[in-house]
Amino acid sequence: MKTRREFLQTAAMATIGAGTLLVGWDESYGQAKPILVGAPVPRASAYGQNGERGMILAAEEINAAGGVKVGNVMRPLKLEIIDTRDEEPGVPTSEVLLAIEKLILQKKSDVIVGGPCMSECGLAAIDLYAKYKIVDIVSIGCYTPAWDKKVGSDIEKYKYSFRASGSVAWYIKEGVDLLRQIKERYNFSKMFISIDDSAMCRAAAEIVKNLAVKDGWEMVGFDKHPIASTDYSMALGDCKKSGAQILFIWAYSPETSIMLRQWADMEVPALPIGFIGAAEDPGFWEATRGKGAYTIVTLSEAGCTPSNVTPLTMKYYNAFQKRWGVPPRSTGCVSAYEALFVLKDAIERAGSIEADPLIKALKNTNLPVVRGTLRFDQNHQIVYGYDPKTSVLGNWVQWQDGQRITIYPPLAAMGQIKMPPWLKKA
Repeated sequence: MKTRREFLQTAAMATIGAGTLLVGWDESYGQAKPILVGAPVPRASAYGQNGERGMILAAEEINAAGGVKVGNVMRPLKLEIIDTRDEEPGVPTSEVLLAIEKLILQKKSDVIVGGPCMSECGLAAIDLYAKYKIVDIVSIGCYTPAWDKKVGSDIEKYKYSFRASGSVAWYIKEGVDLLRQIKERYNFSKMFISIDDSAMCRAAAEIVKNLAVKDGWEMVGFDKHPIASTDYSMALGDCKKSGAQILFIWAYSPETSIMLRQWADMEVPALPIGFIGAAEDPGFWEATRGKGAYTIVTLSEAGCTPSNVTPLTMKYYNAFQKRWGVPPRSTGCVSAYEALFVLKDAIERAGSIEADPLIKALKNTNLPVVRGTLRFDQNHQIVYGYDPKTSVLGNWVQWQDGQRITIYPPLAAMGQIKMPPWLKKA
């Protein structure tokens, strides 16, 4: 895995000025004024790096194909990337908002696409876009269900904000649906839950627990550990004694790779599944020395691993890997990439980059993309589902033989779930 410094050095090769990217430029544009896309990105975080790479790739492809047609003029996209630093310890929301305000007031961005990733920052930014009457497409993180609830609470005031990334409400439903499939197929009935001690993880665990119990699961144990813990053996021992067949994990810290190594060493007879930060990364296999095998994790977005959701899925996957030398990771890789094509589509249908016609066009988006078909609901939230003709799809994978294999949802699956040998014996 590249360090933050190495990533920024890679990105800087395409940079003109501090944070400004004019990619895929062709002299045929002549004097056409670029469309300036302000991109707030937490560049020290994996999710921010995912989104930045996705947007750069999309801008390169759009500009190489001629740019965006605004009326009768072809105009290139120009990315103005700023580091919001959300997801770094101790960075207050006020500083994140100042960075976004700089994109609007100093850089004169025509539209905002990208982060911030932290939900509290994303919620606060909604008011900023309303204040300055500038269109924003959230495309990296900010998964809180409170986002579309806030936008829907006053849709006229907050009409400028759209979210092309996901929602934890859908991902939990998707996870519960997958658990139901596993329960029925393997006759499992007992679940042990392990979470990072954070507000997001506690809330997610409570929802999962309530929905799973309604589905007939028996909760046989619960572990809440400090973020960045380095020893999970006590909780794993409890899980082993409990008779659980599922170890449901909701934890985003990179130290979860330690948990999965210990899980294998202790031969805990429970299948690990959930939102597991470390297991999203292509480097997870190496980090666990192969002991992360059989782990099931959500990558949030179809297209981060090989599948045939749409004709664009593998085209994107291969292009991303060729451009960056690594496979797409997870959150933001696909959604940030798609967001620029959504913007292009809306501008060309509106014939303008002015807010009101652009908002109208975005509301009527019905665009084939990597994840399926992208549409927005009445609260400007992207529509997730299981049918790629009417929605975008998530992506649950299992680590098998060093690879992330898509196993859910059914229309995206490229393989079947495999069980650890010690679980089979149990």
